[in-house]
This record gives sequence, structure tokens and C-alpha cells, in this order.
Amino acid sequence: MSLFLTKTERETLNELPAHSQTFALLEALVGRVNDRATSPGLSDGSCTSLWWHHAAEFLTDAAFVHAIRPSERVASWLRSNGLSIARRPAADWAGPPFRGYNGGDAVGSLETAHLTWGLSIVIDLAPDVFTACEYDEIASVIRSNGLVPCGRFLDTTTFCHNWNLVLLAGYAVAAAVLDDADALSKATAWFPLSADHFQPDGSYGESLGYANYAAYSLVLAREAITRHTSTVNLTLEPYARMVQWEAQALLYRKPLAGWGAESRSRSANFGDSPALFRPSGDVLAHIATHARESMPVEAGLARWLLDTLYFPANEPPPHDLASFGFLPGFGFLTVVNLPKAAEPLSPAAAASPTLQAFSCGDVYARDAWNGRTILAMRTPSEPRHATAHSHGDINSFILAHRNERLLLDPGHSCYRNIIHELEASTATHSTCTFETPATAIPPSVKLTQRGGINRPIIRDGASVRGGAAIDLGGRRLFAGQIGALSAVVSEGAPLYGPPIRSFTRTWLLCGENALFIIDKIEADVPITTTWNWLFNNRDGQLDIDYQSQPRLIARRGDAGLLMSTSCAAVRSGPIYGYVHDCYHPLPGQLGEGAPGSGILMRWTELEPARSRMVVHSLCFDSRAAISAWKVVSDSGKHSILGPGSKECWTVSFDNDKNSVECSEHLSGCFYSLAKSLEGEISLTRTGNR
Repeated sequence: MSLFLTKTERETLNELPAHSQTFALLEALVGRVNDRATSPGLSDGSCTSLWWHHAAEFLTDAAFVHAIRPSERVASWLRSNGLSIARRPAADWAGPPFRGYNGGDAVGSLETAHLTWGLSIVIDLAPDVFTACEYDEIASVIRSNGLVPCGRFLDTTTFCHNWNLVLLAGYAVAAAVLDDADALSKATAWFPLSADHFQPDGSYGESLGYANYAAYSLVLAREAITRHTSTVNLTLEPYARMVQWEAQALLYRKPLAGWGAESRSRSANFGDSPALFRPSGDVLAHIATHARESMPVEAGLARWLLDTLYFPANEPPPHDLASFGFLPGFGFLTVVNLPKAAEPLSPAAAASPTLQAFSCGDVYARDAWNGRTILAMRTPSEPRHATAHSHGDINSFILAHRNERLLLDPGHSCYRNIIHELEASTATHSTCTFETPATAIPPSVKLTQRGGINRPIIRDGASVRGGAAIDLGGRRLFAGQIGALSAVVSEGAPLYGPPIRSFTRTWLLCGENALFIIDKIEADVPITTTWNWLFNNRDGQLDIDYQSQPRLIARRGDAGLLMSTSCAAVRSGPIYGYVHDCYHPLPGQLGEGAPGSGILMRWTELEPARSRMVVHSLCFDSRAAISAWKVVSDSGKHSILGPGSKECWTVSFDNDKNSVECSEHLSGCFYSLAKSLEGEISLTRTGNR
């Protein structure tokens, strides 16, 4: 009997009403597999990735379709490609050449794990396409080239990162399908540490994209172990809570130039994460089903994300980048689990806050659910459970208005591309870099954010656990919201090191149309600050109106942005940077941004100084209306004035109270962001709203 398709599940799928969502996804999956089976090889003409990087998805999709709706064409495709992979040399199971396999006893790689669970699920769902001898041959290869190397990796890995979860998935699925009691026991013992790679609130220290990759691996491992042994109780904590983070990170869904006419989701993509991101359908369906009793809010949000991002079920290509391109789709586990899933619960219905901070460092503020403005901020994290794949992006942010990303994160491309170091650097994010003068010691040093260390794995005999979570430096000092004002305060100086003593950035999102960014920067010696701002020109549709030196207007689509800064600085730009849609294992592929896809604008101080307080005033509205907005700075007050007396926000400073004062004059509403003698920050409001 199959582990991944029980008798009850098969009966449910065979009796689906034609109008159901599950039926629609099943039809899309069947169509995808039948089209692919017209090409005899594993990779059809639509593939741009190497065969390792789509083998698991293609094999498991086909095996499931064969189990539900068998056909001679799909059976022949499965048999041919299953045997072909099984009969490849052991070196191929170690992954592409860049994995560095040099013979000997292989230690599993990501590709090893994918091939292992892919072929394991094939012989579980579609054993009848092989002769008895062929089945035994494949099972033997899964053990020698898959299970054993994956086990070697788990025995030797030294720190917490996504590989641990992926290799566990390969190991656990193979152990369950091969009915290996010892391996299953080891996989079960490893599961709590793998789940502990996530932050306690369900966010993840590496990035949003890697969170999904890690969670997908946990889903495979959990499904395999619990389907094999129903009495085993494996936690859904904390990874099922990631849907709160994913819902907040979702910006909008609409077509993207160069990717066809279909709507595609965009998410706030800090670190190594794609802007073209949506959670895997298999992960969402798993959470929506298995968490429906114990975590009903998360289960409902998972179902809402699935409904929002996967329907109508027309599933545009590419389908070969679900894992290694971080462009997740849905697979057979979505179809299996969806009939049992919870009812959808939108963030608004779940009373999700319109300002929410996560322990991975990401903070999201919006004027309203289904509103017009989303501000995503990258602040220092709480100690991280996994630390890889971060950029020099602390105190940077993404601003989306009217379904347009105006200021954004560069994203990431091929890791072996020489520009990857550039796209990860502080200087290509909307934050600050610093330079010490030639007379300093050491002289003329450019200061950018530094990386951190990895959380170790501690072994005690046969048991494994994670060491202390890693503090990468810096601190989020405050995140709060009252009425129309959202305030976030972040200290990033420790990421740079001496001589920077303070780089405190305060964001004040004022309703739908106004944002103040206040930077307090102090150093032990005079330094020169450069403010970097990355604008979205990924399709050449950014229109920048270079006005007088302190300000500019940028327009994109139906959104416009007026930006002004109070610092005495020289503006430079445009500097032609990069903005990527998504990762690809190979260079020069769709998703990798061209030069000039990002426009960097920089303001550099005219004179070095030890201390400065700078206010950046940003307002945003429709393309036509933005020219009617005004920014005025006078006598220490900075105001954003809307057209036709629409609104007027003003920021000033009260040194006696050690506070930032913010007011909206037309409503008579006043806010105070104050710091106590003990260093605690509070937000209060007086007035009419």
C-alpha cells in the first residue's frame, strides 16, 4: 500500500465534484504531466535549469498522476526516466560539479536529497511501472546513493542552515518508503532540531524564500514519518506559524513584464529571496490540513494564501524552478491534502495587525489591509536560529504604493555570478554607508555592514541539538502603531563596527501618503555618510524628474513618489544597479536583472562630521497627483502637505522631552515618540483620532 496516497485519499480524489478547487488543481497537474510526457527525456523544451534541479518535482508529479489516472504514455515516461536516474553513476547523485565531489564515500548534497525523495516517491506511488527486478534495483540505488549519503551529511553537519532540513527530507522519505526502522528512528530524532531552525514566531533567519524551502523539506519529512507510523507525534511548531509572516510579506499580485499575461505575486524579498515569491502550495495545504485543530488561525491563513495565490488554477510556467529557482508552485501533496483543509481566513478576518514585527528582523506596516501602501523594513533580528543568506541590508526598506514597488530590495541572482557579491552589499540597498577621512586611523575606510557567525550543532552521543541562537548585532528598539501613525526604530551601528557609535533609523508611516525617515548617526571620529536609495526600473518604466538638489520625483505605473532630504549633501546618480525577479542556478536567465533595472540615487555629505540628525520626507500618491504635494523644512520642522488641504503632517524634535513630535494639523491629532531616561521608547497620541 502506498504511503503518500492512502485508500481513503484515492477514493476522495476519484469522487471530486468538477467544480471543486481540488479538482481544478488535479486537472492542472494532469495537464502539466501529460504535456511533459510528450518529451521522452526528463527535461522538456521549456526547462532552463539543470536536470538535478527539477527531477524531484517532475518525477513525483508524474508518479501521482499515474496513480490516479494511469496512462501508457506517463507510465512509459516514468519507467524510462526513473531507471535512467537510478542507473547514473554515483558521482551524479552527489550533484553538479560545483558541489565538489571528488570520489570516495559521498556526503549528500541538496541534489542528492532531491533525487532520493523523488525516486522514493516514484516507487511508492507507481511501483507497477517497473518489473520486480527493476523495482529492487531502484530501491537498492536509493539506499546506496541516497539514504546513506544523506545520513552521512546529517552525521557530519556542524551548523544550522537549510541544508539540514533538505537532507533530512531525503533521508526520511527514503527511510519510510524502504521501511528502514533504524533510519526512521534517526529521522524522527532529527526532526525537532530541524523544526528549531525556525524562529519561535515562525519566521526564519535565512530569508523568506529559504523559509519556504526549509518548510517544504519539513513537510516532506513529517508526511513520510507520520504516514509510515501514525503513532509518531511530530510538532507543527513553530514552522506552521510562518504563514503570519508570509501574509504580511505579500505585497500584491499582478502581471510582471517579461513573464506573460498571468498575475504573479510579489513579496518583500529581503536577503536571498525572490520578489516573485509565493509559498509552496504543498506547504500551505499541509498547514491548512494538519494545523486546523491545534492552530486554527494559522490553518485558515494558510488556506487563504493558497486560495489567493493559486486560483484560478491555470499555473503559468516555468515549472522547473520550484525549488532551485525559489519560484514555488503546487505539487501532488497539495491535491492530496486540500480536501481536508480548513476554511480560508483572511488577515483582516483574523485581526492580523497592520503593523507587525517578526523576530527575524522584518517589520511590515500598511495603511490598511487591502489598502494602498505597504512599508517593509529590515531591522536587526532577535538572536537567529539560522543565519545564512543575509545581505548588508539592516535599516533598508521596501515601499510599495498602488501596487507598485517604488523603493525596493535588489534580490539575488545566480550565486556563481560575479555580481552576487554586489547585490548583497550594503551600498546597493536603501540604507547608509560611511567613509572615514584620509587622516583617520586606518585612513579612508569604507564602512559597510558585516556578516555574522553560524549557530552550531551540538552532539551528545546519538542526540543532536542546536547551540545558542546567534546575535548578529544591532537592535530593534521599537515598533508600535496608534491610529494612522506607525513608528519603527532600529539601531544598526553594531553591524558596521567602530568608529560608528549610532545609526538609529526611525520610520514614521503617516496614513496612506506620507513617510518620514529620521537618521541619527554618530561616530567617534568625523565620518562621511552616504545615503543610498534603490528605485525600481526593472522594466525600464521608471520616470525620475530630477528637481532641485535636495529632492526628486519618481513615477512608475500609476504611482508617484516625492522625496526630499534635509542633509547638506551632494546628489549623485543615476547609478545603474540591478534588480532581480528571482534566483536561477545558471546566469543570464529570465529573472536576472539587467544593468539599469535598479536605479541607485545617492546623497553624500559635503563635510565629514561626528554627529548628524537628518530627516528624509517622502510622500506618494497617484502618478498625476504627486506633483501637487509639497515638502517644507523650516526652523527644525519638516512638513508634508497634501494637495487641496488633503492633509498636513509635520515632524519636529523636543530635546527637553527627548522625543520626536509628529502631528496631522487638519485633524488636530498629535503623536509623541519619546525615549525615557532608562532608554525605553513609547508612542502616545492626543487629539481627535
